[in-house]
Amino acid sequence: MRLGRTAFLHFLSQVAVSVSGFAATFAIARLGGADVLGLYAVAVALTFWLNVPANAIGDALTKRLSEATDSQGIVATAVLVNGLLAAVIAVVLLAARPFVESYVGAPVGGLVTALVVSNIGLVTVVAVLNGEKRVGWSGGIKALERVVRSGIHIGAVVAGFGVAALIAGHVVATLLAVVVGTVLSTVVIGRPSRERGQSLLSYARYAWLGKLKTRAFGWMDTIVLAVFVSPTLIGVYEVSWNLASLFALVAVSVQTTLFPEMSELSGREDSEERIHHYLNEGLVFAGVFIIPGLFGAAVLGRRVLRIYSSEFTQGVEVLVLLVVARLLAVYGEQFLNAVNAVDRPDIAFRINLAFVALNLVLNVVLVATYGWLGAAVATLVSAGVTAVLSYWGLVAVMGVPDLPFREFSRQVVASGVMAGAVLLLRRVAPGSQYATIGLVFVGVLVYVGCLLGVSPRVREKFGNLVRSAAG
Repeated sequence: MRLGRTAFLHFLSQVAVSVSGFAATFAIARLGGADVLGLYAVAVALTFWLNVPANAIGDALTKRLSEATDSQGIVATAVLVNGLLAAVIAVVLLAARPFVESYVGAPVGGLVTALVVSNIGLVTVVAVLNGEKRVGWSGGIKALERVVRSGIHIGAVVAGFGVAALIAGHVVATLLAVVVGTVLSTVVIGRPSRERGQSLLSYARYAWLGKLKTRAFGWMDTIVLAVFVSPTLIGVYEVSWNLASLFALVAVSVQTTLFPEMSELSGREDSEERIHHYLNEGLVFAGVFIIPGLFGAAVLGRRVLRIYSSEFTQGVEVLVLLVVARLLAVYGEQFLNAVNAVDRPDIAFRINLAFVALNLVLNVVLVATYGWLGAAVATLVSAGVTAVLSYWGLVAVMGVPDLPFREFSRQVVASGVMAGAVLLLRRVAPGSQYATIGLVFVGVLVYVGCLLGVSPRVREKFGNLVRSAAG
């Protein structure tokens, strides 16, 4: 029940992130246009790629901190390492400022540098909170950052400012989240040491590729698209990706919540059975949103994209492909999460290496040949291959997992009922934006009601959460 509450609180924070992000993206798309959104997306993609080493240190910090070792020394060492990384990257970016501005397509080299440095600070703070098993707070920090960022972005586009103001707002929101997260952490900074640094690096040397894989999954297509297509198409693509990512919110919350718990069990006697139980639970609830999301994208995707403006409806095929990619990635990440939790980052490293190489090659080849649709196909194929490899890696470490096929089928049935109801209502509903939003809410209600009716397991967990919240 404690883990359920933690995952639920983290999920609520991610809902806040998504709602505010949707509002900001909508405002930028409607008022600034797809080209401004595309330029901003390229700048953020470049920033996130440059943060890969710091993210790897953050993962290692969460892992070591969750093992309940010398917390003060581990945190101090991680802060020192990431501080040095921030300094080195900042110097390189400032020296390469003309190249950065040429690639992004706007004079924002200094702002991109500031965004990289502030993001490294946020990565470190969130890693500390996750390692302390305060996942709800870490989710809250991310929500705070996104809400503040979205508010600044909406104000900027209303005032008529461009991409520079969007990046500056991102920097301000990130720094605010770093300050609040630092205040919330209970860890006292100790003294860094070479031994603790070696402990972090021994995990990070494998974890960095996991972060590179995460960035490749989310931003490789954007980086490649920036070379081959216009900012307008990149903007449409980013809206489709953001919508697809909404459906993975529960899966991300479950994964984030379970990692420190499984990590703490790692190495204990008779721990394997409990880890398998956690994995089974994670797989059940990872698909709660993403499966109906696929059905919803198929029947309402064009109407939802029209809310942004008519130029975004050209992305409906991309949207469906990206939701399928997200679906495959959700389950693959659950498998790989367990592998990392039992301290086998070497296996995860090889799987992530395969993903990054495959994703890069497919993106370059397919985007050059088929344009932006090729980017979506590259993401889908890479996600599918990685899901299979992650399953095999888990089997090699812990044996064959108990996959909850019955629950999967119940989610598919409930999604089918939802899609059927929406299709019937779509025939008589007007074409307005408000009618589209109404259809979405009706679909959600039908799905939730049907799933609670056909799945005793989900019904029991839902009832426990309601009683816990009421109490």
